[in-house]
Amino acid sequence: MTADTAVPPRARWWRVGVLLFLIYLVCYADRSNISVAVPDMVEHLRLSGTITGVVLSAFFWGYVITQVPGGFLATKIGPKQVIIASLAVVGVAACVTGFAPNLPALLAIRFVMGLAEGAVFPSFAVMFVRWFPGRERGRAVSLTQYALPLSSALMAPIAGWMIDTWHFQTMFVLQGIPALILAAVFYLLVPNDPAEDKRLDPAELRLILAERDEETKPESGLLKALTRPIVAGLCVTYFLWITGMYAFGLWLPTLIKEISSNGIEAVGWLTAIPYAFATVAMYFNSRWSDKTSLSRGWIIATSLSVAGLAILAQHYISGGVLWQMILLCVAAVGLYSSFGTWWTWVLSQVPRNQAGPSVGLVNFVGNFGGIVGPIVVGWAAGGDSLAGGFYVLGFALIASAAVAAVLAARGYDRSPELEGAGDHQLVSEK
Repeated sequence: MTADTAVPPRARWWRVGVLLFLIYLVCYADRSNISVAVPDMVEHLRLSGTITGVVLSAFFWGYVITQVPGGFLATKIGPKQVIIASLAVVGVAACVTGFAPNLPALLAIRFVMGLAEGAVFPSFAVMFVRWFPGRERGRAVSLTQYALPLSSALMAPIAGWMIDTWHFQTMFVLQGIPALILAAVFYLLVPNDPAEDKRLDPAELRLILAERDEETKPESGLLKALTRPIVAGLCVTYFLWITGMYAFGLWLPTLIKEISSNGIEAVGWLTAIPYAFATVAMYFNSRWSDKTSLSRGWIIATSLSVAGLAILAQHYISGGVLWQMILLCVAAVGLYSSFGTWWTWVLSQVPRNQAGPSVGLVNFVGNFGGIVGPIVVGWAAGGDSLAGGFYVLGFALIASAAVAAVLAARGYDRSPELEGAGDHQLVSEK
């Protein structure tokens, strides 16, 4: 094999892709581990069901604020700086969460953690566009999205074991430290742009620079990029999706404890099961999405419909613990399997120079669902059995599927050939 035909090295995957995955894994664990600690924290701080929902949603009060500013800063000063600063704050806030002396302090800590983490994924969007050729971007996005179900599959049993062995305060500290370590590693290993990386093989650099503008829209002004109709549709879809997803994840350990009557360590292991299935499903879904000619919108709509129907069935059809767990596993598969497909779809629909702010806006609107969902479930439960309020998530997910289906039916496709179709990106169905 000659030098001209040799396959370029893959440092972009081993240094950048893997690190982004680990960062998202740790960040998501730090935002979600409170769900395992909630049963003990409720007793410690004497919280009602509705107030517990407020605590679980407090992270998102800050998270939504920094979405668009985080993407803007990543574009202007560099994603590396934003990611490192965010990780430092997330790590510190995670460590001190268990030591909050009262409800206001706990809400403030979760709010600050949300502020810091809100800038992370919009910064990732800039990294995806800069570091990965268009034909690889879907796989790069999917790699980071594996962190969503996998972090819960790993975090829940580990957090349950830590709480059972020591205390929930110790759990928060031990799970907060990795964010600080990753901030230092990212600082040492990853530049803002491959053109700045002196360790990168020239062949790999040429590959990235030659192909990274594929599957992106032409450059655009910020206001025009954020006000396009497709962006509004994506925002609505994601809001309804996140309303269901985060409420599902944050309330799931409490629901499992109700239906299983097991201790906290067993609840942690049972909570991991739906996420394990979701991780496997995400892998196969992302591979299928990359190969099929079907619009990504239809794939997302199908997954969300499955999740919504499973949650409704879990409420309306009686059955034992095994039946309940099967339906929760199906719901988790529907909720998480299309996340890599989703962000690949979003990135293909926004101007490449506005990827950070555009993704930030979609995340901003969507993650209001993280505020709404946990509170709505706690309110709908009315202080009684959580199962009495959990089913409302099913309706939100079916509505999200309907919006995604409308976008797909109107021809908001993923193809880069749509550049000439106008601002609405409408094309006729093939």
